[in-house]
Amino acid sequence: MTYVVGMTIGMVAGLSRSILDPIIMRFVDLFLAFPALLLLLVLLTGAGSSAGVLSIGIVLVLFPGVARLVRTATLRVSTTSYVEAAVARGETRLAIMRREVLPNIAQSMLADFGVRFGWAVTLTASVNFLGLGSRPPAANWGLMVAENRTIIAGNVWAVLLPALLLAALTVAVNLLGDAYIKERS
Repeated sequence: MTYVVGMTIGMVAGLSRSILDPIIMRFVDLFLAFPALLLLLVLLTGAGSSAGVLSIGIVLVLFPGVARLVRTATLRVSTTSYVEAAVARGETRLAIMRREVLPNIAQSMLADFGVRFGWAVTLTASVNFLGLGSRPPAANWGLMVAENRTIIAGNVWAVLLPALLLAALTVAVNLLGDAYIKERS
């Protein structure tokens, strides 16, 4: 969902060569001004600690970076001859975004996806560790670390294993994205 929101906003801003671009980007910058964890904690405290609220919070925290990156890539691609030819043919902005811009920025976005996924996992685990996300008996690695921290002296693996699994998940997603990019190049 973060990429749907961020890519849409970024491509609209990057392709609109009008006053709309700076207006959209100042709105995006507003979200960048707040610390990610603080924004999540305030949202979860005020709106309730459910999976839906946590998902919305993660989108609100991560979409500005995606939007800025997509805007920059779209600005680079929008000056190419094939995009200008599509504009001259009278194609709609949606068609230009889908056929001309998106395929040419996809590799950059896939590389960025691994980094954003890592941040999403870290933020989700942090919120669950602090007790504002999932509640017991939910199966959540961040929650497992929080529940088992009191017995760390007796059983270090009860804390270390969920933490290692979080790290392995993040690394695996990054490696899959890199392998896909190498395959497509």
